[in-house]
Amino acid sequence: MAITLRGYQEQLIDDIAYEFNQGRTRVCAVAPCGAGKTVMTGWMARAASLNQKRVLFMVHRQELIDQTSRTFSDLGIRHGIIAAKSPREYDLPVQLASVQTLVRRLPEVPRPDFLICDECHHIVAGTYRKIIDYWRPQVLGVTATPERLGGQGLGDVFESLVLGATVKDLIKWGNLSPFDYYAPPSKFNPAEVRVRFGEFVQKEVFDKVNTADVIGDVVKYYRQLASGKRAICYCVNRAHSEHIAAIFNRAGIPAMHVDGETNPAIRKQAIEDFRNDKIKILSNAELFGEGFDVPSMEAVILARPTASLTLYIQQAMRAMRHDDDNPNKRAIIIDHVGNVFRHGMPDEDHEWSLETVKKRRQERTAAIKVCPACFQALPSATRVCPYCGHIFIPEKEVKAAEGKLIKINSVDVETRKQRRMEVGKARTVPELERIARERGYSMRWVTRQIEIKHINREMVVNV
Repeated sequence: MAITLRGYQEQLIDDIAYEFNQGRTRVCAVAPCGAGKTVMTGWMARAASLNQKRVLFMVHRQELIDQTSRTFSDLGIRHGIIAAKSPREYDLPVQLASVQTLVRRLPEVPRPDFLICDECHHIVAGTYRKIIDYWRPQVLGVTATPERLGGQGLGDVFESLVLGATVKDLIKWGNLSPFDYYAPPSKFNPAEVRVRFGEFVQKEVFDKVNTADVIGDVVKYYRQLASGKRAICYCVNRAHSEHIAAIFNRAGIPAMHVDGETNPAIRKQAIEDFRNDKIKILSNAELFGEGFDVPSMEAVILARPTASLTLYIQQAMRAMRHDDDNPNKRAIIIDHVGNVFRHGMPDEDHEWSLETVKKRRQERTAAIKVCPACFQALPSATRVCPYCGHIFIPEKEVKAAEGKLIKINSVDVETRKQRRMEVGKARTVPELERIARERGYSMRWVTRQIEIKHINREMVVNV
């Protein structure tokens, strides 16, 4: 299978190379889910190995090992696999490693010159830091969301942030599928659940969303909005996922639960049956949020509320992979827990930064509203639903309540607006360079802004 790079992939690879050539040793590259991060990093791994460098690509789940190995093979990269039950082939210059296995074998694994960390928003965890500090190689991290749970930046690990194409760009170019976002009436109230370490307390969430009527709605709205389509359902924990799978099966809709503790052979067969359309609903807990690639999947069901933007984007966009066999696909996202009100739409542009900003992201209840006729999530200013024609009639009582919510959440909206305005008002090279330094952006970003703003190139400072 021949793989060629797309234009935006070539550009991102070039920008990453530029950062390393400028003397950076730890670079974080940002690209949306479905942008082809594995292909891009595989391309760089192959180039490095051809230059007599040892490359180590590390992931944190077995499914990602299998999937990445297939991509590397398609790219013609001979590679060893550092994982349980895999033969040790340390003589090969490219190694694909499970983080959990790698950290136990550090003394026996040859030192890599170039270490690539997939889903690098995990990189601040102790296991990852132990690996990096043991060798101190050149490090490239790739992620769709360069921040930790709770919104903290990654500046204590990475020196530079390289920004790739946006979700809107990839949809416009046909590299991601467009989507319809539905938010049926939710029985989950986040005000009734505590947040601990940047995420909702699992037991409290489980108590709120595992009731019979809530799960009944999951089945009801799947039939109404995505009937017959393959969907991944994201759940709070194993018991919740098992409950949902059982309800779907009783309704005559083939479903299966899997989680990290499921027997690997059973889990692998379940995924294969899902790919082959024998299972319509793959219900899971903490398993398929990152890297899981089934282009023919058309829907996701969000039955698990999350305070994490990273987790939300990973889950909500999972059905937006482009499908060559179905070029007109529209992904369907059914949000039963109001995640869209906390985090915005999946294609929303984000002002990423390596810095940590306290309370950078507040509740977002004023940003989105839902059509009461068809449940489509729409911008709050929408007057007429473009999907069903419903006309929104302003009500003084509702507007007063929304006004209070807007005031509460204005900190987040205003902050993002000010950050965009800061870039918009910048008219000199020093101003742009200051913004880049403060946010951790690559200086290539400065060069692009100079071109966009038509700033006199004689003012450009060599970087």
